[in-house]
Amino acid sequence: MQRSVESGTPAARYDVRVERLPDMEVLEARWRSLEARSRGSFFQSWTWIGTWLRTLCPRARARLLTVSQHGEPIALGVVVEQRRGFALGLKHVRLHEVGDRTLDSITIEFNGLLSVDGREHDALAACITHFDQHERHWLTFYLPGIDMDDIPLERLRSPRLRLQVKRSPSPYVDLAGLRHDGNDYVTAVPGSRTRAHLRRTARRLIETCGPLACAVATGTEERLAFFDALVHLHQAHWDEDAGEQGAFGDPRIVAFHRALIQASSPEAGVHLMRLEAGDIVVGYLYHLVWRGTAYFYQAGIDYRRIGRTGSPGLLLVTTAINEFLGNGFDRYELMAGQAEYKRSLASAEGSMVWLSVDRVGWRARIVDLYRRRRDRDAAP
Repeated sequence: MQRSVESGTPAARYDVRVERLPDMEVLEARWRSLEARSRGSFFQSWTWIGTWLRTLCPRARARLLTVSQHGEPIALGVVVEQRRGFALGLKHVRLHEVGDRTLDSITIEFNGLLSVDGREHDALAACITHFDQHERHWLTFYLPGIDMDDIPLERLRSPRLRLQVKRSPSPYVDLAGLRHDGNDYVTAVPGSRTRAHLRRTARRLIETCGPLACAVATGTEERLAFFDALVHLHQAHWDEDAGEQGAFGDPRIVAFHRALIQASSPEAGVHLMRLEAGDIVVGYLYHLVWRGTAYFYQAGIDYRRIGRTGSPGLLLVTTAINEFLGNGFDRYELMAGQAEYKRSLASAEGSMVWLSVDRVGWRARIVDLYRRRRDRDAAP
């Protein structure tokens, strides 16, 4: 791939480069330097990106995308190239994904170029302009799981490009607002029906098993032990009740998460908690914590033993929200999705976008035919 200097006023000219990855030590130093000047999410942090590069990303197909101004980088990203037969030799390029359904099931959200705070729109616009005007051998540039507020759609439009946008609600709890107003989460946010479910579930667990107690894993060894127990419960539920693989059905995904735990610190990375009723484990929650935000990532619940007590999942998440509220966190992200429980627990809602930038032309029409046939074949 190439380097370009994008057009614009002298103060707004951007140098865009797409080149082979440097050594990991060099890339880590660049990434962490820019990370300190960004407001990026955990999914843009070196802890996540570095672990992904070491465990799942095919580095031979990966390229470092750098957007600079006046010789100083304002944005970094890792794109992965993929060629498919129907694309007639042209490349599909993905930001922080590899193009493999299993390997991409780690499900990146709050994605995007890691950018200097306030330059997110400029960096993404310069990147798309570069691909539009200077890169020839590509067909689709896919940007999964980006906060809608970080996408300057009007600045990305071009007669030579087609933008396909898939949106999903992204519910969250404004913990800072609750704390400022002096409100308790359970009384202020969930509706009366949800509160009734929570009270009933807690009462049944206490009556049948014993008092409720929450524990947070400390140290790498304990986090790994909590994680292994979570995986066991999660997979048992999916294998038995859903007949599907579950989030941890592939050993490569499990290896990624174990490496992520080892790369984490108490302040940034994987956070694991357990809820017990007496001597019985209700379940485990897997969060990612970063700069005052907790991201709800996965859960493992012992439905075989406590599934008839009501809504143990709701109780687990509510317990976690209260824990993070009490520990000074500002926001609890329930992550993108239409699940009813997310909206019942949220105080507000953002929008997450999966953006496909497609080059217009006869090759793109062939891709459209392929996609329509694939979707038709997949329909029940």
